[in-house]
Amino acid sequence: MRTAGAYWALVLVPLMFAAISLPMVFGWVGPNAYYGARTAASQASEAEWYRINQLSGIVGVVAGVIGAAVNALIVRSGLSVMHKQVACVAVIVVVAVVMAGATLAFG
Repeated sequence: MRTAGAYWALVLVPLMFAAISLPMVFGWVGPNAYYGARTAASQASEAEWYRINQLSGIVGVVAGVIGAAVNALIVRSGLSVMHKQVACVAVIVVVAVVMAGATLAFG
């Protein structure tokens, strides 16, 4: 099938979210203005920055891996092409909202 690659790209997007979250989990992202959970609480101190970013990163990794697994199941399902696309995009949106919600909840 010619569009199979496009479906699998929808599986990879949540994995990219997980990969982007990994540096936060390991504490590789110091306080900055561009990358990480930037809230008033996370900017209050360096210790809080690392704590909040680690928790947010863990949520991002877990949400990304679960989202990729769900999208893989959707791609392999018997749904129509349109339903597969809509369902996969919905999963990606949910993963992004969960990641943003974690940042707000922890920080």
